[in-house]
Amino acid sequence: MISHTVPFGKGYTAARDLVSLLQERGLFVSNTSRAEHFLEHIGYYRLSAYMYPLLKIPKNLHLYKEGATFEQVMMLYRFDKKLRVFLFNELEKIEVFRILE
Repeated sequence: MISHTVPFGKGYTAARDLVSLLQERGLFVSNTSRAEHFLEHIGYYRLSAYMYPLLKIPKNLHLYKEGATFEQVMMLYRFDKKLRVFLFNELEKIEVFRILE
């Protein structure tokens, strides 16, 4: 039997190593244990979307703008989460209204 799966090229990186990497790239982390907690529970790849706007240009160098902080990443994450909940609640109202018509 031929396997059509592609092997995953990246290995696991511990949260403390990810925090160190982010700091090396210029992201200020005031509370490393909290940052590690969020990286372990939310995930690096999920949070990376919120880190993207804080990157210097060219973004493929993965270097952060002056003054970029992990707290800003978490503020963007929380804002997006609250916005999604709000929008889904409003969509639900529209869907219920359509059912009643």
